Amino acid sequence: MEAMFILAVSACLFGIGALGAVVHRSATRKLISLELMFNAELLLFLALSTIYAPVSGPLYAIFVIALTGSEVGVIVPIIVLLYRRIGTVDTTRLAISERGGEE
Repeated sequence: MEAMFILAVSACLFGIGALGAVVHRSATRKLISLELMFNAELLLFLALSTIYAPVSGPLYAIFVIALTGSEVGVIVPIIVLLYRRIGTVDTTRLAISERGGEE
């Protein structure tokens, strides 16, 4: 596969993830969008490693996979606590409850 095609796919995935992170109100959907952005970045670095440095790309990929795994391990309990406290994972409701509970 040509590297430019992989770079274009990576850019499209990152754009979809960025749009999802801005548009969605649910914290779980925002988390999924951020994971999509991380995977697009990972695909980008692997594609660039085939062109420039064949050794550093896979090592960086392992680091990014470990980083996203730890991110999910921290953010999922925060989302569960958000649901227990407010009753929803809608991030706009979180902003309303911090201002004094006006609905």
